[in-house]
Amino acid sequence: MIHLVRGAEPGELPEIRRTELERFRAIFTSKGVDRHELGKRYTEVKRYLWRQQELKCCYCEKICEDVGNDLEHYRPASRYWWLVWTWENLLFACPNCNRWAKNDEFPLVDETARLKPEEAPPQGEQPQLIDPATEDPLDSIQFVLDSASGRWLPRPRGASVRGAETIRVLSLDRQALLEIFQRYVEDYVMPEVTHLRKLMDAGDEQSVRTDWGRRIPRALQRTRHHVALTYDVFDHFFPEDERQRWGLVLPRP
Repeated sequence: MIHLVRGAEPGELPEIRRTELERFRAIFTSKGVDRHELGKRYTEVKRYLWRQQELKCCYCEKICEDVGNDLEHYRPASRYWWLVWTWENLLFACPNCNRWAKNDEFPLVDETARLKPEEAPPQGEQPQLIDPATEDPLDSIQFVLDSASGRWLPRPRGASVRGAETIRVLSLDRQALLEIFQRYVEDYVMPEVTHLRKLMDAGDEQSVRTDWGRRIPRALQRTRHHVALTYDVFDHFFPEDERQRWGLVLPRP
């Protein structure tokens, strides 16, 4: 998971929000929250958000089509119906992260501080789930190489509680996703690591710096799959003290 640039609110969304809020308030007053009555007009901005996120799920970083995938509500629609059409609450996500894993979960540090209907966030809320559009997930989650299994596993960075909760809520350590992570590292990241390590072992300083400056930024382009994972793999095999000796910089995505 990497920090996302959501961009400016699409011009059509304010009017959609105004009319849909007015419509749903009447329903809420008469019978409470009925998810089936929320409608789907918020999905009219899905393709725009999908492109803003480089065609990727905001959570697992898989590249996927917009059709058949979800316009996700950071604060779930079932609990925060008045934010369903709010731009700052919308993200593009795959169904596995959104519907299968997260669903309606939205843990807070203090559950008694949860927003009341039509209150604007955050008020006193302290979400335990990382919002990739407002913060850098790399501060709270890192991928580590598990010596027992040889797999790259998402773990809280620096014992981050929010990192641990985000991994749990989104099931970022689900077995199928771990296999996808592993295959990506083996096929696309390790060849870069092996190439650069050979140059370092040969003491070819000029080639190391030239190839690092060309290959690392390309591997960390935001349009790639699993950029946060790639960053942590490079950081593992080329730790900071070694990078400093060679005069190399590992840019955060």
